[in-house]
Amino acid sequence: MFELIRADLDRKMRGFGVRPEDQTFFRKRITPFLEFGTFAVVVYRFGSWAYTVKIPIIRQILITLYLFINVFCMAVTGIHIARENEIGPGLVIHNFCGILVLANEIGHSCTLNQGASIMNVRGVGRATIGNNCYFGAGCKVVGAVTIGDNVVVSANSVVVTDVPSGATVFGVPARVISREATSQYLKNPIVPVSAKTPATTVQ
Repeated sequence: MFELIRADLDRKMRGFGVRPEDQTFFRKRITPFLEFGTFAVVVYRFGSWAYTVKIPIIRQILITLYLFINVFCMAVTGIHIARENEIGPGLVIHNFCGILVLANEIGHSCTLNQGASIMNVRGVGRATIGNNCYFGAGCKVVGAVTIGDNVVVSANSVVVTDVPSGATVFGVPARVISREATSQYLKNPIVPVSAKTPATTVQ
């Protein structure tokens, strides 16, 4: 748990702020910890870990604590990341409100913005998402789609079909508008990712 949280925070600090005035100690090292999105990611990591504890009494105490903290997190931030998600290191959530994550698997170095949702469809399943993907504000990923590595889902787009690696998609429903994984939104992955690598399974 702690290694994953450290990777999440490290990626957020490395990618936080693009203006010259953002390159101060406070903006780079303190401000990322104060964002609601950071709090939601830490709560998710804690919840995922709590359910793996083997000692019965301690496990129940930790799970109960998580359930209360998660309800508080949802009420304050408007973010819910289901604890059963398998999410790799380097998860970053910017801003807050209206963010729901109910995926099958999500790779490393993924970023979600305000209003972005990855949701299941009952009877169909949940999405499988590769590494180093960016989800713009207000976008939606619906159902058991597969999204490759180095993918940008543009703001307010709705993804209902599979997306190949290295693509940028836009629209309702989302369509591929570019196949070059050169977007500035894909900077600062935890580890280098090939644009041609298919979506990977997080262990």
